[in-house]
Amino acid sequence: MDPEAEPPNAELAPQRSILTLRSEYRQAVGTLLGLAQRELRIFDPDLADLGLDTEERSAALRQFLRRSRNNRLYIALHDVDFISHRAPRLMALLETFSSGMFIHRTERDAARVQDCFVLCDELHLARRRVAAQPRGALYLNDPREGRGVRERFDEIWESSVLAVSATQAGL
Repeated sequence: MDPEAEPPNAELAPQRSILTLRSEYRQAVGTLLGLAQRELRIFDPDLADLGLDTEERSAALRQFLRRSRNNRLYIALHDVDFISHRAPRLMALLETFSSGMFIHRTERDAARVQDCFVLCDELHLARRRVAAQPRGALYLNDPREGRGVRERFDEIWESSVLAVSATQAGL
């Protein structure tokens, strides 16, 4: 064995990068879309700033959902107007993958939550502690941080209701 070679699991060491600009957060979200294997959980005020309705990102989401019928995309939003009325690619994805894509609107205490994040497979995430501020962090290969954010998402999800569906009339 080469003594200077990296240990076999070196690439799995947790990594953290500070994000200072909104564009860096959007770029981090793009990175996560490429890493997703089973599950994406997104919590955002309205989804408008993430660029998920662009051709490239909606194609990445389509590929993710198509990869396995067990893959899931959960989205919790404070306001669903953007996705309902100005995101036709995301609505088309919802129609095609209605058994694997779920969009909820927050209620009660969750409607006052100020952070936002994208969680990928409970392992990678991008998070801003205050959605209105650009500062955040990207965590890669961090199951400890991922578990904490998953628990946070579950609390938010429990205080939310189905708000957008593929069969919703008037969209």
